[in-house]
Amino acid sequence: MARCILHRVNHLLARRAAAVHIAREAGRCLLGYLGKLEGYSEKSRANLVSEADLASEALVRNALERAFPDDQIVAEERDGLSGALARRGVLDSADYAWAVDPLDGTTNFVHGYPNFCVSMGLLARGRPVLGVIYSPYRDELFTGGEGLPAELNGQPISVSKPQTLDRALVGTGFVFMEDSRLDRVLAILREVLRTSHGVRRAGSAALDLCDVAMGRLDAFYETGLAPWDVVAGQAIVEAAGGQVTNFGGEVHDVYGQNVLASNGPLHPAMLELLARFK
Repeated sequence: MARCILHRVNHLLARRAAAVHIAREAGRCLLGYLGKLEGYSEKSRANLVSEADLASEALVRNALERAFPDDQIVAEERDGLSGALARRGVLDSADYAWAVDPLDGTTNFVHGYPNFCVSMGLLARGRPVLGVIYSPYRDELFTGGEGLPAELNGQPISVSKPQTLDRALVGTGFVFMEDSRLDRVLAILREVLRTSHGVRRAGSAALDLCDVAMGRLDAFYETGLAPWDVVAGQAIVEAAGGQVTNFGGEVHDVYGQNVLASNGPLHPAMLELLARFK
């Protein structure tokens, strides 16, 4: 058993080292486009894709394929959610599968709002085991995983201590949606605003999860997410001592599109709040 654990950790260490290098390269690629985009396209009104997304994804995918040719890769721009779901059986059975968001926070990026990142998460048989998230504008590199410490730029991080929602700062996100869904989102938001210290909506789920991992946020919730939005961040939050589930408190399914992350003590209160708005 000890030999198996050591074998897994060595595999993760090798992949973390490679992913750190790749994420920094992709971050430099993104900074080269920042403020210089000639345009972008719209997958939907609030779901944008730019040449920066495509260049960063090509860089990350090519580097991962060279470094780990046996690993699977699911990437936002190449696969999309429908493609990821179609390949779920292959991805869940793979020893290792990467979930890549080459530019999380594209809307921020095209408007010059400096909250965006490269997110690289690793699944082992469908379970998040490693996260590498790099915010190039702030030069913040978050890492963490199964048997590996949660770190920011090589220094240990951990989740916050608040025990009650009235002492918590909560993060969320939301995208364009039809009015029937928007009403529920706004009802939840109103209740979180009413009962917490406040709410922040920064536009990058991956970085929001990192903020939970290091205690800048005490909890984070969002719906409408894809694997590349959450795999890396979930691994980092859990390595930092936090908790990640779906809105029902069940084991988080990275394809399930809703996620609740917290420092742990706040989880029951957040689950109870979310349950009022099914």
